[in-house]
Amino acid sequence: MTLRQLERAADALLAEYPLLRACVQDMHGSNPIVAPSEYPEMPVFRLPARESGAWLRALNSEMATPFEVGEGLARVVDVVSREDTSGEYHDIILTLSHVIADGQSLMAVLRKFVEYAAAEPGEDMPAAKRAPAPPADDLIPQGARGYWRYAYTTLSDRLAAWMQKPRRLGEMSVVPLEERRTRVVHRVFDGARLRALAEDCRSAEVAVPDALAGAVALAIGDTVNPGAAGVAGIGVPVDVREELEPAPDADEIGLYTPVLASFVKFGPVESLWKAARSVRQQRERGVKQRRHLATASGMRHGTPRTIETARKAIESADRRMPWNVAVTDLGRVDFPVAAGSWQISDLTFGASNSCVGGLTVAVVTAHDEMALGFCYVDGVLSAAEAEAFADRVLARLQERTATWG
Repeated sequence: MTLRQLERAADALLAEYPLLRACVQDMHGSNPIVAPSEYPEMPVFRLPARESGAWLRALNSEMATPFEVGEGLARVVDVVSREDTSGEYHDIILTLSHVIADGQSLMAVLRKFVEYAAAEPGEDMPAAKRAPAPPADDLIPQGARGYWRYAYTTLSDRLAAWMQKPRRLGEMSVVPLEERRTRVVHRVFDGARLRALAEDCRSAEVAVPDALAGAVALAIGDTVNPGAAGVAGIGVPVDVREELEPAPDADEIGLYTPVLASFVKFGPVESLWKAARSVRQQRERGVKQRRHLATASGMRHGTPRTIETARKAIESADRRMPWNVAVTDLGRVDFPVAAGSWQISDLTFGASNSCVGGLTVAVVTAHDEMALGFCYVDGVLSAAEAEAFADRVLARLQERTATWG
């Protein structure tokens, strides 16, 4: 795999996707806007792996390095191990700004990047340039739009939080907003354990993402109030692509995953299945009420108009947000096991935290394994605390009972 192959793939993606040719103009002025860049670029950096675990250190560096958004919103790092030997392999890290893309978008672009890089010289790629995609909130069905729907959804969430008094993980105020950086603890659920979990989830009439969110909620209780009863708040993204009018292409880049809050009980009498069922019921109720669509469409109403009001709004949300943990599970993604002569494995996923997030559990399943990235704000949790939390979540998943109550 040569650097030129990767740069060629990046050029193909730039040609295909208008948003990858974009930047943020007037970033620190009164009217920042995503607009076409005069000099679009998707840089590719190559790093030699000098020791084991180099890919994770590179990933942590990527998570902590802000984009120069005035120049571009995507970049690639190629971590090369055992170069020029029969055991040469590459860890490809694609980073997209959350200004333009969600997790499903990231996976679609990564898949195309690998396929384009593996293409033989002279092959046509991509087949056609895409037209600019309209913003997701312009595609919300008419009945789910409007300020009052958004206001009702926001106020009802606040009322639910006030009544249930959920516990957050860690103390957000110890790290100033401008100093927050995300780091990752990596875990893998192998094929045998994943199949057993999926079978038990079917018997319990929940989905694997419900069980994951339930395990995270119980682990929050184990961490902040061990042995006692309480409530954990969890943010659960919901993919709205198929509900939009018209629905975007499956490979389109965009922000199509508004977050619904779930408030889940923890304590000595709570089980994984009760927690998972609570997550499922709250998600289904929110979708039935179209709260996820109201949230997506209402962003234009809730977004501050100036940099100064934005900072005040962020500081207020940081103090008052009833939850600071999200579980983003992309599910089983269609990712090839080979591209050209290259073998592909070990797909993983990471997500930086929002201004109100202390931990995002980023999950993706491919190649007969489930990868979990515990993406924590350094200082809100220490490295040791994040490692321990990840272990508690996996323990909750693995210590599940054979009864579904």
